[in-house]
Amino acid sequence: MGLLAPHGPHRVGTVEWRFVDTERPAYIGSAEVGRELYAKIWYPGVPAGQDAERLWAELRADANVPRAIRYVLKAVRTRTSSHPNAPLDASARLSSVVVYNHGLISFASENTSLMEHLASRGYVAVALRHVEQMAELQALSRNDSAAKRKADAEAARRLQSSAREERARLAVEYYRQSVNTNRIVSERARDTALVLDRLADALRRIPGGDEADLDLGAIHLVGFSVGGAVASETAARDPRVASATNLDGGFYGTQPGLPIRQPYLMMYSAANDGINDFLLPRHAVRHTPPSTAHLNYHDISALLPLLRYTGITGKADSRELIAFRNRTVEAFIRSADEARGSQHTPLPVDST
Repeated sequence: MGLLAPHGPHRVGTVEWRFVDTERPAYIGSAEVGRELYAKIWYPGVPAGQDAERLWAELRADANVPRAIRYVLKAVRTRTSSHPNAPLDASARLSSVVVYNHGLISFASENTSLMEHLASRGYVAVALRHVEQMAELQALSRNDSAAKRKADAEAARRLQSSAREERARLAVEYYRQSVNTNRIVSERARDTALVLDRLADALRRIPGGDEADLDLGAIHLVGFSVGGAVASETAARDPRVASATNLDGGFYGTQPGLPIRQPYLMMYSAANDGINDFLLPRHAVRHTPPSTAHLNYHDISALLPLLRYTGITGKADSRELIAFRNRTVEAFIRSADEARGSQHTPLPVDST
């Protein structure tokens, strides 16, 4: 089991960042004030003798992670290509900042290989996690009636079993009735906007990062699953967003959705092909790799390729798909930078 190695010219450093939004409750429905956020940051770095960190180190040190999962992680010896607290590579001509949002209940480093790929190519990549995400989902779910849960399950079943030409029509109503997920996406969009407000603080976490020459008014957003909806919602509301990439996510959030004018990349799985077609901006770029399922856009599919035999992932080669995802996202972001007149010289996109 191992991650794909990044193919850029730079090695990769990481730092962690925690902060609290004192203007909001800890989570939707909480009486406590203070929404705690965690971010992991990848960047071109020069390791000073540090070992590369272990896979999903974020979870290993988190006391909120169930003990059973932490015990399992202790047995996983896989290392990444990231070096904690490595100084910023002064030779790197930095490109842009990318902010990543994960799935419904997940963690910031779920797609480490994408973050490492971008950092090795000259980007600063910031992945965000709301610390109380499980408590928030549980608080919202407790308010659902049995009838509501039954209706939601039936709508999801119909959506998954529908033909492609019917899927996009059904999805419009499905997103509209997904009240809890819409609220979660709206709050995470606010989290993302707060990160954009504080990006200068994030850069100061990087050794040497206060010298970084980056345009903090033109940020690229990427999200997987529900995180794709967060990227879309934030792009529609925030003029600082330079592009949005949706990795097989829906269009939850504001209903009906607000227009998205920035460059937009929609990467569908074959299982969800076309689901957002009635809601995507007309200028959206679409990709649907054949024989893929939703989880093919998560690093776990490449780490555990045997998942394809269980039906959890599609029949596509998982490692090749993750490599294609990484290259495609980077190429799209670079094209968006070029379109807005980036002063940075693009690196050639790795074709391997």
